[in-house]
Amino acid sequence: MGNGPSIFVRTPQEHLEYMWRNPSPLAHSCPPGHVRVYLLPEWTRGKNPMKEPWAALKNDFALEPTGELDLKKVKGKWALERCSAIDLERMQPFEEKCKGRLSLLALQVLADSKGIVWMYEPTPSEDTVSIRADRLRIVRQYDAAVERILDATLGRISKLLDNGVVGESVSHHYPEYSGVDPGLPDVRTLGTTDGDKTSAALYQQQRQLILFAALLFLFFSGALGRYAQFGRDLALGW
Repeated sequence: MGNGPSIFVRTPQEHLEYMWRNPSPLAHSCPPGHVRVYLLPEWTRGKNPMKEPWAALKNDFALEPTGELDLKKVKGKWALERCSAIDLERMQPFEEKCKGRLSLLALQVLADSKGIVWMYEPTPSEDTVSIRADRLRIVRQYDAAVERILDATLGRISKLLDNGVVGESVSHHYPEYSGVDPGLPDVRTLGTTDGDKTSAALYQQQRQLILFAALLFLFFSGALGRYAQFGRDLALGW
């Protein structure tokens, strides 16, 4: 179930940041056949984890038919290399008898007064630290690219607005004649070709302006933001 540490999946820190930006509170009570887990990406032995609920990842995990919790579900949910339960009585890591599983009795002993089992990720290996650092670099490059695209779009809209205003103001100053001196060239006839070209260029700019304005509107309304989010989910697990 799920994935271990990889550049294609969120790190525990990214999961935590996402939880802060997109709060989705758990149900008031844990569903039957589940256990509520609060996991700290970092924890110091001897420190009471219940004083920092805001720093914990939260989820309800389904128990096995035997009542056990398979820790693979926890590791897969948040891309952890390892995870360990916290013994709240001794404020130290809990050593499970069956590696990779917590029995129903252990869950009952470890749970706090609200039925929450607290866990943490032990110090990851150098390989995992390196993988997460590579992912962070890629994600930052992605964010920078999206920002550059947005800046370029805003710059293009500004340029088109300036051109549109200038073109419109010039077009309003074309001379209009009710009659023409037979001995002079018809000014309206001479300016027809240039006027058509100016109008066509202005029309094209206006179309581009409308397109960019629509794209910008979609971006701020969340549509393009969702597409970017989807792309990030697809490419980076974000």
